[in-house]
Amino acid sequence: MSGDASKKMSLFSAILIGTTSMVGSGWLFSAQLTAKNAGNWAFLAWIMTAILVLMIALCLGKVVSMYPVRGATTRASAISHNNIFAMPFAFANWFGIVVVISSEALATTQYLAGVPQMDGLMDNNILTTSGTIFALGILVFYLFVNFYGVKFLAKVNNGITVFKMAVPAIIVIIFVIYAFTHTNHVSMFAADIPGNSQFGFHSALTAIVGGGLIYTFNGFQTVVSYASEVKNPGRNVPLAIFIALVLVLCLYLGLQYAFMQAIPHDYLVSKGGWAGLDFESPLLQLATMLGLGYISILLIIDSVVSPSATGYIYLGASSRMLYAMSSEGQVPRYFTKIHPTFNISRRSLITNFLLAAVFLLFSDNWTALMLVVTGFHIIGYMAAPISMGALAPKTRIFGLIVFVILTLLLNTVEIETNVHMSIILVILMTIYGSIEYRRIGMKNLLPLILPFIIFVAIVSPIDQPVFESLVGAIFYLFVTDKRYVAFCKKTANDKNIIVD
Repeated sequence: MSGDASKKMSLFSAILIGTTSMVGSGWLFSAQLTAKNAGNWAFLAWIMTAILVLMIALCLGKVVSMYPVRGATTRASAISHNNIFAMPFAFANWFGIVVVISSEALATTQYLAGVPQMDGLMDNNILTTSGTIFALGILVFYLFVNFYGVKFLAKVNNGITVFKMAVPAIIVIIFVIYAFTHTNHVSMFAADIPGNSQFGFHSALTAIVGGGLIYTFNGFQTVVSYASEVKNPGRNVPLAIFIALVLVLCLYLGLQYAFMQAIPHDYLVSKGGWAGLDFESPLLQLATMLGLGYISILLIIDSVVSPSATGYIYLGASSRMLYAMSSEGQVPRYFTKIHPTFNISRRSLITNFLLAAVFLLFSDNWTALMLVVTGFHIIGYMAAPISMGALAPKTRIFGLIVFVILTLLLNTVEIETNVHMSIILVILMTIYGSIEYRRIGMKNLLPLILPFIIFVAIVSPIDQPVFESLVGAIFYLFVTDKRYVAFCKKTANDKNIIVD
């Protein structure tokens, strides 16, 4: 293991890393988006998402307990199989995290646009030129926080996380008290709310993606990315993820209830029910509507603090992912150089900063970017049960269940977005495969890249849950079969996994 124990994070800091990554821009937008997509089933959507994320975390935790490496989220399938097979999952995971960095900066900008003096940052829910420049300045701040290593980041983050958790809790309490002390508020379960009958269990499933819940909870994997920099990672990484997840779930359930209960009944009816809500800055505009101007300032401050804290954590995590991909030979070795004092690849850090800036330049608003991010996240998550099943065959049944759920979830993403993501990954695999072809030959290359290509080609355009489940199960059982894993290992690079 590289670095001494004095430079590593404690369990407490690891919990706060996970917590602060899950309380970012999602808390500012997801309560409304989940209500729009699921109505009163919103609470089930949050619980199901938390359970799914915990299942994925258990898969990653098993891999990390065996290989506590830097950037484990992108290295998992390279460790269990090889770098060629792992490429689509690694790139999806990495792309997803990099785009999140852009979305957090954009979220702050979009929320501040709700302030009259700063309304020039957005125009008709689209980022303006001045808004883009403002968001790029936020990205520069993310870079600075990460530039001096994990110890400096932990010091900055610990205090900010306490503030980030306190503000939503305060908002929850104020909204609930207001709702129960004003006669124009009635129960969110009232029979006369239009459109309530249109929601059901399927709505809760759809909200997991459409409501931004996967996006919101994705922060759990940042703890895994820092695995090699956490004390006793085999114990502390899974424990930190579990504790952070429970804390954040309680917070979001409270926030969902407070938001839905605080909306004036007459206003909700006039909008045609939950599906008609159209706040651009939901909590801020609701507070203003209720005459709670004194919490508007608090919301404005937190709209800067919460996304920013998540953004700089993700920038650090993405730099570790790029380092990991470089270590596995999936990108040039240039990114494996670690700064001797601050124990971080500054080359990876700067590259991810520049990529995030590029994504930001081509973005319109938070919601559109969030949906793209979520699709990449789901594909990236698929590596966790695959790697666990290959490394620990006794866990294959559990891994199969997780993989099939992820397959079904992938198809709640808009078909057009899903197809575009699949095309991007297939193109990347083709380019990468053309390079590796010279080393291993077509006979070995095709079995490594065709299974995933066939899988996404069949699943992406089809919306038949039973058929999708069957295809997902077949793919999973094939790629975790000991004979296929042995074949992958045989064609892997002749190098040892660097445990750092």
